[in-house]
Amino acid sequence: MDLRVIEHHPQRVLEALRRGEFDALEILGEADERDFFERLFREGLLVRLAATMPGRPKKEEVPFWFILASQLSLKLHQENSYLAFERVIRCGGLLNALPPDLASKHIDPQTQALVLTCRGFNEKNDYARTTPCDQDTLRKAAKRVPAPQWLNWYNGPVQTIFQQYGFFDPAGVFVGDGSYLFVPDNPKYEGSCVLWFDEHNHPVEYEKLSAAERKKAHRERCYKLVTLLHLRGSHPCYVYAAVALVSGNVHELPIFAELLEGFVRTVGRGVVKKLLLDRAFLDGERISHWKRDLGVDVIIPIKKNMDLWADAWALGKTEPWHEHPVSMPVPSTPPPQRPEHLIRREAQRQRTLAERKAKTPAPAAERTLSGVRVCFTLARFGAGQTRPPLRPPASRLPTV
Repeated sequence: MDLRVIEHHPQRVLEALRRGEFDALEILGEADERDFFERLFREGLLVRLAATMPGRPKKEEVPFWFILASQLSLKLHQENSYLAFERVIRCGGLLNALPPDLASKHIDPQTQALVLTCRGFNEKNDYARTTPCDQDTLRKAAKRVPAPQWLNWYNGPVQTIFQQYGFFDPAGVFVGDGSYLFVPDNPKYEGSCVLWFDEHNHPVEYEKLSAAERKKAHRERCYKLVTLLHLRGSHPCYVYAAVALVSGNVHELPIFAELLEGFVRTVGRGVVKKLLLDRAFLDGERISHWKRDLGVDVIIPIKKNMDLWADAWALGKTEPWHEHPVSMPVPSTPPPQRPEHLIRREAQRQRTLAERKAKTPAPAAERTLSGVRVCFTLARFGAGQTRPPLRPPASRLPTV
């Protein structure tokens, strides 16, 4: 039997790596990324998503499915710069998931060096390629389309494809939220604004703060990210059903209302069943519209200092409470009948119990004290004193 024992000993591994005592090295993230892209290629999801992407040029030298895969690979490695594309390709698993005729990555047996061989997607290569396309191709493909069009693409066609692949759980639990995104204080961040925040990153009005509170406040340039998040109950994951990026000083309620109604128009009624919101989304007219016209049940937690809490308690104290009898539903099918041999066995058992009870003699008559209240007086004694027996006084004993 081939038995291998693996022990977590990072210091020993580092020392072995410094001495060159290893046969092969595999990054766990590379294997995970390879499996991720192999699943996407096998299901055909990337091709279907790329077919709906905006900004397709007349001459498509690099297929859009690869541009989308490269963008996903950068985000998986938490890279925002396209200059990191070549490094991500070297240490990631995207090339391993591509067909060998497009790209391959292996260790040269002679030099023991990592060799990247990429054919590319056109015949314009004068030198051997190390990446299927240039990083500038990805940058131009992203900047060719304005940001609102990318958001409309994600909130529309992408959600339709997600629904066809079963991304949404039948329970239909969604969460609405608005979060602040801090960015460097650079006015070139289009559509951003500058606000004051307290030590808990909650927006505040600086003029209304005390001297002690002003010392803890900080000034930040920010956006506001409004999202409709879908929680999958059967799997510990979530799906962004709709996204909007606006200025930080814009209220999230009207933005979220557009996202919710647009999502329902895209995927149809019945997908969103329960919607969890916070107090920033309190709006009676909109909540009634969502329930009546969209079929969405809204759940908003309340606090004790809110008027809604006080109204609920006031109604509970003044309005009369009525008991409504609950009628049990009649079963559609009658209960199953007991077998005949079980009925005869139970009848025999009951006869045996009756015969034994008839043969048992009656208990002897006992004297009982009825209607007499006997009181015991317990005295507290100190240390060294003898405690008398606990018995009632003779004058209070009843006469039988």
